[in-house]
Amino acid sequence: MNHKKLLIIILSFYVLLAFAGYLSGLFIDVTRDAGKYATISKEIFENGNFINLTVHGEAYDQKPPLLFWLGATGFYVGNISNFWFKFPVFILILFGFYWAFKLGKTLYNRQTGIITAFLMFTSSIYSLYSMDIHTDTLLQVFITLSIWQLFEFVKTGKNKNFIFGFIAVGLAMLTKGPIGAAIPAFAVGGHIFLKKEFIKLLDVRWLLGIVISFIVVSPAILGLSNQFGWEGIRFFFWENMAGRYTGSYVANAVNDPFFYVHNLLYLLLPWSLLLFIAVFLEFKQLFQNKFKAVEFVTLTGTWIYFLIISSSESQLPNYVFPVIPLMSVLIAKWIVITSEEYNLRWKIAFTTQNIVVLVIWVAFFILAVYLFPGVKFYHWVVVLAGAVTTFYVLKKSDVLWIKLVAPSAIAVISLFFLLNTHIFPYIFSFQAPPKAARYFTKNSAENEKLYNYRYTQYELFFYSDPQALQLYSSDEMKMTASQKGSWIFTDEEGFDEIKKLGLNPEIIEYQHLFLNKGANFILPEKRQSALFPMYLVHFQ
Repeated sequence: MNHKKLLIIILSFYVLLAFAGYLSGLFIDVTRDAGKYATISKEIFENGNFINLTVHGEAYDQKPPLLFWLGATGFYVGNISNFWFKFPVFILILFGFYWAFKLGKTLYNRQTGIITAFLMFTSSIYSLYSMDIHTDTLLQVFITLSIWQLFEFVKTGKNKNFIFGFIAVGLAMLTKGPIGAAIPAFAVGGHIFLKKEFIKLLDVRWLLGIVISFIVVSPAILGLSNQFGWEGIRFFFWENMAGRYTGSYVANAVNDPFFYVHNLLYLLLPWSLLLFIAVFLEFKQLFQNKFKAVEFVTLTGTWIYFLIISSSESQLPNYVFPVIPLMSVLIAKWIVITSEEYNLRWKIAFTTQNIVVLVIWVAFFILAVYLFPGVKFYHWVVVLAGAVTTFYVLKKSDVLWIKLVAPSAIAVISLFFLLNTHIFPYIFSFQAPPKAARYFTKNSAENEKLYNYRYTQYELFFYSDPQALQLYSSDEMKMTASQKGSWIFTDEEGFDEIKKLGLNPEIIEYQHLFLNKGANFILPEKRQSALFPMYLVHFQ
């Protein structure tokens, strides 16, 4: 067997290992936003109403329905579970990799497309947000499709590209609102403007495309109109997007203009530093060429949106997800250019990635040996195979771009296989609501009911059967506690209120980890201090 065939076999093994890591993440419990989205999907599945969305029985307006439709569809195919909520989204993520390949190919060439898809497949943000589902997980898929198709339309004028492009825009809006149209507009509109191809803007089909997108997104508008009237429609088109950016709807305590710069260091791992190099080289080339370029899609599509979210009053890591495919095209472009010859630029990129590889493997050992010991034998097999494979690639491969990216991919795939099969399952085992809901489902008598009091997230509703009900006040809690057969899940303050009632209920205590307050949990010696008591109280 020659070296090329053996190298293909070895790298194929790591692709399969990456799939194993992805699939393992689909079984991990949901929490926070993902718990809310899973609950909405469950309620669609149970009540059959795909238009008027509810969460624990209340009308819901914060996100359009496409993600929830996919979750409900998963439940129809399989059952109400973590896996079947996440799996339909994962399938679309895979389509997104293919569409990103096509985007990179149409913007540059086939090799750029292949590398683009590979970078995305091995980026930490995809592993994280296919395990912890957000609307941005789905949004970036349809934005990728829309930009690819609309760029093809600009190039060729073909009706099929125009139709599919605007259907994709509509689907993106059906995932997260107008931002699904804004980013493709920044990308394709910016390209037309900087290319000075203004005559293309006069094509009447652009107006027809807007109509197509509105038809696709109409179920979301109909549901909001049914439940909230004109205010719901205004919220969809303005407040839910602009309100987050201006702070009138949601705002952070502190706005950090560099928030997404330093978050990209881990979100785009192991390609973060290559992104910074690619950005430098791209702008250097643009200025040298007096802003003449093959395409401006990656420029305007990425950086207009990036500047908006960086100045926004509401900042979350997942907000950068929609432009990761465009960033990946940019990195891929410069990997191809840099790998054309063995020169100083290639040596800098190669040295940079070697440092990244070393950091990832050091992080792997710290996590596996000190922070979260107890890893399985097969994790160490992965480490050994990774070391041997990396050495083989560096010594035997004569393709410069493979020598540049393969060691990083091997390291990060191994790391995220460890995270999704060992570390994240351990961390999420300290989520009290799923435990309490499952205990109630298994041990409650017929006609007994579970109630949520003072816990502000939604996992309890997703995992309980029959589904938990919400208590909104202390008076409601007292009335419920007086009814035999009631179960109440609550925090420490709620439990103190229950104790004052002088009843003698059955009490089950859980130690709960709030993931947004869990920095101390990483260190074994401080782990216990990061946990908070939560209670499941049964009034017999």
